[in-house]
Amino acid sequence: MSAAASSVPRNAIHVLPPEVAARIAAGEVIERPVSVVRELLDNAIDAGATRIAVEVEDGGLKLIRITDDGRGIPPEEVELAFERHATSKIAGIEELTAVRTLGFRGEALPSIAAAADVEVTTRCAAEPVGVHAVLVDARVVRRTAKPAPPGTAFAVRELFARLPARRKFLSTPVGEARQITVLLSHYALAYPGIAFQLTSNGRRMLVTSGDGDLRHAFAAVYGAEAGGQMLEVAYEEEGVAVSGLAGPPGLHRGNRSAVSVFINGRWVQSRSLVFAIVDAYQSQLPVGRHPVAALAIALPAEDVDINVHPTKAEVRLRDERGVARTVRHAVTAALEGAGPVGWHVFAPLPGDGEADAEGVAAAVAPRAWAPSDAPAPVPLSSRMAPPPVALRPPQPTQTRMDLAATAGGPGRPSTHREVLPLLRVVGQMGSTYVVCEGPDGMYLLDQHAAHERVMYDRLLARPRQDPARQPLLEPLLAELDVALAAVLAEHADHLAALGLELEPFGETSYLVRAVPAGLGGTDIVGALRALLEQLGSDRRVADPFGRAAATVACHSSVRAGMALSLEEMRQLVADLEATASPRTCPHGRPTLVHLSTELLERQFGRR
Repeated sequence: MSAAASSVPRNAIHVLPPEVAARIAAGEVIERPVSVVRELLDNAIDAGATRIAVEVEDGGLKLIRITDDGRGIPPEEVELAFERHATSKIAGIEELTAVRTLGFRGEALPSIAAAADVEVTTRCAAEPVGVHAVLVDARVVRRTAKPAPPGTAFAVRELFARLPARRKFLSTPVGEARQITVLLSHYALAYPGIAFQLTSNGRRMLVTSGDGDLRHAFAAVYGAEAGGQMLEVAYEEEGVAVSGLAGPPGLHRGNRSAVSVFINGRWVQSRSLVFAIVDAYQSQLPVGRHPVAALAIALPAEDVDINVHPTKAEVRLRDERGVARTVRHAVTAALEGAGPVGWHVFAPLPGDGEADAEGVAAAVAPRAWAPSDAPAPVPLSSRMAPPPVALRPPQPTQTRMDLAATAGGPGRPSTHREVLPLLRVVGQMGSTYVVCEGPDGMYLLDQHAAHERVMYDRLLARPRQDPARQPLLEPLLAELDVALAAVLAEHADHLAALGLELEPFGETSYLVRAVPAGLGGTDIVGALRALLEQLGSDRRVADPFGRAAATVACHSSVRAGMALSLEEMRQLVADLEATASPRTCPHGRPTLVHLSTELLERQFGRR
């Protein structure tokens, strides 16, 4: 603290020293590494860039480098660009009511320079040589001439190194890298005419061609097959134009992360507009599933107030209900042209036990900025064509359930008799429910939910240092979209502790070499995608290992429609009795339903 500040009485009103005020302001604009990336991306796009490369190390805490081919900064304005409230986006107060750029406040660069060491290399096309400047503590300490291509390159190093308290509230480096990946994915969809490239710790995570085709950008983010299924959206009503892509009812995900909304080129988080998109699907999606969409909304700039959020993630609309109504009509019109939902054999939903879950196959195949001697790529149209799927109705199947007894054996006196009564197996109904007789009536046991609870408790009981693995004879290729690949990187330790052995194979693809014991015989790649969706559904997962174990248990359990022998049903009841919470599965669904003797007697007129 400066001498002037220390001489001021503690309760007296005074003006903060400039360096203190600058760091406080930096915390308002720059909350985490992804905030830096967003601000610099906005500047690059406003500068007319057609190619933007982003490189991060340690989730952006060690290094964030963003290079563009935009207009660059004139040599005489380099120092001025790092002054507070300096901007080229607006000139007067009247322009605040109709902002047509992504950035406008003039706080991004000085806030970044106050939170980290910054290097900038920039050159305007009319200049013969570029300018290289180094900033420490928001001040230019070195400036030199440097050969450079037209455009601007920022290198932000050791973010929050002088603000250790700020670092305490950040996620892990892989968690921060995941947020940057998600941000780049949305920007790639908002600007298909810009070629984006994201590299994290030397590994390329996302590449788009920048050819202006939204479907190609969507395929780079979510996979070629998903891109080929998307429906065109082009609708205008009452001065609001909605364009983009919306998924057919057969294409859905376990959370709303695949719903992107852009207002005048700005990616925003709007509950009302996302609800309007979801509402357009109404009952066309399975319970707990969410649509896939990327919609650009164009409306007069004076009808949007973007000065309502420090990070510009939210906006205020003059007629929010009218815009939401137009968005709903736009998606509804697109869905009217969708064909009937085809029959697919999907991975089960996390926690529902039915075979009708994720239908998105994410075959990510980035092609931009490839060497000239690279082999010719497969045409995107052929890669987008969905493979033929044989149509066959579901049939009850005979299966063999794992009869490995829990610790203590089925004959061990149960410690949960007050929770789960002593049950006698009578038979099976509909190849789904185990019919049992109890001391006070009849019990119907959901065989999938019950076995899921058993498998979940076994997974938790295994040592994390030496999980039970089942090696695969041949590795399976799991092609993920960039968001799921980022989730995998964030939770790699938890997945390994469960017994999943994954090997990177390309940019967003992995080879599955081993799975948790008992997971064989299912759609392993589909189970992996469902697991990652479950982990990525919340920004902060309280117990990621437990959530992952619950999803693995779901896919390791017997299914509805599987016929069980009497011995297998008895073993299932005995195993369930030995679990910690036998009345519910790990996802909270009941494992059994009770029909009391009194109720049965009333139904038969005996009372």
